[in-house]
Amino acid sequence: MKLFSYIKRKIKENIHEIFHHDHLIVVVLAWIITAFWATLFINFSLFDPVSRALSEFKMTDIYFSIERMGHSVKWSDDIVLIDITEQTDRGEIAQTLRDLAACQPKTVMMDVIFEKEGEDMIANGELISAIDQLPQPVLSCKLIASSTEQGKFVDVLKSFFEPFGTYTWAYSNVLKSNGPNGTLRDYTISQKLDTATYYSLPYLAACQYMGKKPSVEPNNKRTILYSNVEFPIVRYDSVLLNKPLIKGKLAMVGTITEEADMHFTPIGKMPGLKTVAYAAETYIGHHEISSMSNIVSGLLTLIVCLIAGYAGYLTRKKSPRFFIYWNKLVYLVISVVFAWIGFLCFVKYDYDISLLLPLLGVAFIERARIHYMWFIDYCTIHPQWKRLYAFAQKSLYFKPPKK
Repeated sequence: MKLFSYIKRKIKENIHEIFHHDHLIVVVLAWIITAFWATLFINFSLFDPVSRALSEFKMTDIYFSIERMGHSVKWSDDIVLIDITEQTDRGEIAQTLRDLAACQPKTVMMDVIFEKEGEDMIANGELISAIDQLPQPVLSCKLIASSTEQGKFVDVLKSFFEPFGTYTWAYSNVLKSNGPNGTLRDYTISQKLDTATYYSLPYLAACQYMGKKPSVEPNNKRTILYSNVEFPIVRYDSVLLNKPLIKGKLAMVGTITEEADMHFTPIGKMPGLKTVAYAAETYIGHHEISSMSNIVSGLLTLIVCLIAGYAGYLTRKKSPRFFIYWNKLVYLVISVVFAWIGFLCFVKYDYDISLLLPLLGVAFIERARIHYMWFIDYCTIHPQWKRLYAFAQKSLYFKPPKK
């Protein structure tokens, strides 16, 4: 109670300084400086590396790293990965699938497309027969986009045995930021091909596993949570030995060490099968991540920058000799505190607070203050400019001219 009484008393004593218009002006100048540099990064090729780095940066990357600090990793209770990287013969793959069916998984998802029929008709037949034995199999296909109209799908690539039965197909297309070499952060729920609706591999596999009927959802783009969850990996030659691990789970079949199927993620380079597993795990455990609206994000940016603006002024006032060092510490503490609040909201409540703009604003607060103080000093030495001089007199940074 004494602490709250002390804080309340201090706020009353300094109410004029806390809510002074100088802090708002400094914040607006910081935004102008931020916008200036952002314009340079976007419009000049010289700054392309910096621009790409900023566009690739997400606060969620930091959250994932925090979750994994201290090797605090837990094993998934829902998903197990079956590695068939070293298998190329379809007869051998068929045997692996039969072994997998004997382990009684709840659902099997195959992240493999057998595009061509091949010459070994016996192996082809064994493969089809083995797939028919799998419980609720979800098979991979690839949607083909038009070369003239990006985003519109005109065809679909499926395995050769598609005409021989009724199968459940899901597309394996991925959604990367900044082109094919970008970071894989999101996945989609569904896509349209003419009048048909196709669902994505992670979403449809998760629905099959949860016993939920898939549907077109309002928010089609979802964030993948690369949390501190890891997935058991079972090699093709030890499937039967791991029956207790596989039984009742969502078993995902694919390659783990094939370089051609690697993707960049916020936590490093990763095989495509594992990214699908994280996307499915996200839907099973979290369903959807809510993001902060632009209006709330703007309000948060204003509040954070105002706090930083007043804190910087207070530091300069209390320690005029060493404020340049104290300010750096104060701004670091403010950034860390809000980043930690964002982390807790993300982990506990599946709510993504947009902190990029607030933190950029904090980074330019002191630079903006220097420009504003220069303006006040300039008005002070020109008393003939009556209106500007009167404005400068009301500033916290006003210093009467020496006579």
